[in-house]
Amino acid sequence: MSHRRLALPDGFRPPAKRLRKVLHDALVPERDRLALWVPVCVGCGDAQYFALRSEPPVWPALVVALIGLTIMLGARRLDWLRYAGAATLAVAAGFIAAHLATARMPAMPDLPKRATVVSGHIAAIDVFADGGRRITFAHPALDLDPPLDRRLHMRLRADDRQVLGVGDDIVLRGMLRAPAPPSLPGGRDLQREAFFGGLGGSGFALDPAEMQSQHAASGIAMRWQALRETIAGRIMLALPGAPGAIAATLVTGISSGISAPDRNAFAVSGLAHLLAVAGLHLGIVMGLAMGSVRMALAAWEFAALRLPTRQIAAVAALLAGAFYMALTGMHLPTLRSLTMAALGVLALMLGRRAVSLRGLAIAALLMLLIAPESLLEVSFQMSFAAVLALIAGYETLRPIMTRLYGAGSWQRRLGLHVAALFMTSLLAGAASLPYAAFHFGHVQFYFVLANLVAVPLTALWVLPVGLLSLALMPCHLEWLALVPMGWGVDVILWLARTVARLPAASIAVTAMPLAGLGLISAGLCWLCLRRGRWRLLGLLPLLAGIMSPVLCRPPDLLVSSDARLIALRVPAGVLLVPTRGGSRMMLEQGSGGSPLVLSDWRAAWAIETPPLPMPPSGTLGPVACDALACRLVRRGQTILLLRDPGHRKKLPLPADCSGIALLLSPAPIPLPRLHPGQSSAPGSCASVPSIDRFTVWRQGAQAIWFERGELRIVSVQDSRGLRPWIPMPGHRALPKLPMALAD
Repeated sequence: MSHRRLALPDGFRPPAKRLRKVLHDALVPERDRLALWVPVCVGCGDAQYFALRSEPPVWPALVVALIGLTIMLGARRLDWLRYAGAATLAVAAGFIAAHLATARMPAMPDLPKRATVVSGHIAAIDVFADGGRRITFAHPALDLDPPLDRRLHMRLRADDRQVLGVGDDIVLRGMLRAPAPPSLPGGRDLQREAFFGGLGGSGFALDPAEMQSQHAASGIAMRWQALRETIAGRIMLALPGAPGAIAATLVTGISSGISAPDRNAFAVSGLAHLLAVAGLHLGIVMGLAMGSVRMALAAWEFAALRLPTRQIAAVAALLAGAFYMALTGMHLPTLRSLTMAALGVLALMLGRRAVSLRGLAIAALLMLLIAPESLLEVSFQMSFAAVLALIAGYETLRPIMTRLYGAGSWQRRLGLHVAALFMTSLLAGAASLPYAAFHFGHVQFYFVLANLVAVPLTALWVLPVGLLSLALMPCHLEWLALVPMGWGVDVILWLARTVARLPAASIAVTAMPLAGLGLISAGLCWLCLRRGRWRLLGLLPLLAGIMSPVLCRPPDLLVSSDARLIALRVPAGVLLVPTRGGSRMMLEQGSGGSPLVLSDWRAAWAIETPPLPMPPSGTLGPVACDALACRLVRRGQTILLLRDPGHRKKLPLPADCSGIALLLSPAPIPLPRLHPGQSSAPGSCASVPSIDRFTVWRQGAQAIWFERGELRIVSVQDSRGLRPWIPMPGHRALPKLPMALAD
């Protein structure tokens, strides 16, 4: 029997070879930019760690890292396999870094629920716009217990006008509370932020503070904090009111004196970045220092002819930037910017380009390995997205702008400078816009218009004069610089208020799912880090992430973590259930002089109108109420909301719960207990699911969706699990039972 080989068509390649060809064409031509993806892979490892619902062991990540290292070193002939091994190693490194960052943090304290005597050193004092004061204890002692390893914020009484300073030892009696849990599943996790920020809790004083010992601040950190507060106080003394508070923020980073309406005006107008000291401010300071030093050296004939003036000026600018970073509190955005500036100075020393994607990648890699929790912070996300878009955008536009700038009159060059300023605001604002929408639930449409005026004014007038005031303070002549600085701040403040009053200056958007933000981040990285036509593929995940809120329906009903606030989403807005005591943390709140902010609930629902109180009786939309309960009917599902009868009164249960899908109450629901083998009677409430005060105490806030034929209930515990920064329910004091139930 003869065998004949089938003739293959010309150009035919087996699937395996075609796959290798695609991988080769996609990776090898970009090998000089593959290193830029290392921080992206490390960030994926960080995100994987924080997305888990329980604390994982570290050994699986070590095994994966070893496998990735072996592949990277062993696959010498297969480039794509080596790249895959390097990516695996980077992901494992991010996971391990996040695990180690959690392990080195001290445990959260179990704060008492009663009035407590707090004593210790004052590490910082914040003065708010309403005149109130908040002190920060470095290592406070509660009653007679040993000092805590974490800080505590305590708001002083309004009538406590005792003169306090950083370093003083005081004693006060007050109420303490742990950081608040998320207000809804997937919401902002203040407990995680406090865990990694070194904060143990906050509270308020019941009595005036008692001075134990008054002395100058000891230690470098306390002395520096005292210097910052002194400078801020002298600025606000020379510039009373809102201009002084904003000027103190620009110079020292202390922003507690800015009122809530002004802070909101800056946020709505797209100028909030001016109040958050970051790369823009550091760039202005370093640019002024470098220009001044280089001009001074150029005026000195010996230095101009024999010394490397450019390198000397760059080092001086770096030192000035480090001083300004320390003066403004060494926040994450300034640390990132100073890291990039140090790499830029090193590049100037070596004759390389000062600002590049490689420098940004190194800065991001260092931040993600040293402080992995910063990946989840809005400042990290917005700042890196903005800088990435700026560098990649100007990398693409540089040949065009250079050609237009080189051949033209001064009018054309001036127009190009204005166009560059416009493009800078557009690129940075557009790149950070999705992150602002995810975290704050709003987008601003006039940010380019406002920044065209505010940014040059800050760079050329306000901040330079503010830095000059620092040099005049030893002579008590700072007012000579602060008064002109106040004129510029008045213009910026007027601009922010005017733009904020424009129609549709800020529009609420529906909450974006976390997966949508991940798609936007992946698309932005691909669009900015790739070259050629391949980069356009980044538009697909970018558009998918932008459209993700359309596919994610927000919850219909929300229950707060203390069960004292219950809200229903209706076509007219938000319908609130009146309860005894209420909840202070879910809607708009202002604590400690901080600005009024949109709550997670309002952001998730994208609702601007004020909440509507549920009627004490009658019918409003899908809600029908009487003196004892309210009945919510939607999509064939019925929820019976039992009103809180008050202290020492037993919660009445209906005689028949037939047709009720859920019992809901801000008070404990006294459901009858069933013995083993005993079944509930028809219509009994014992078989109906319930959410009451004890349910949210154990599981956190609840989100409820009315589905076809069923209710979907998700709690905060379901969404985040049990991690080291989450208090265990068994370690907290039980809520007090009404006397009727205790009996």
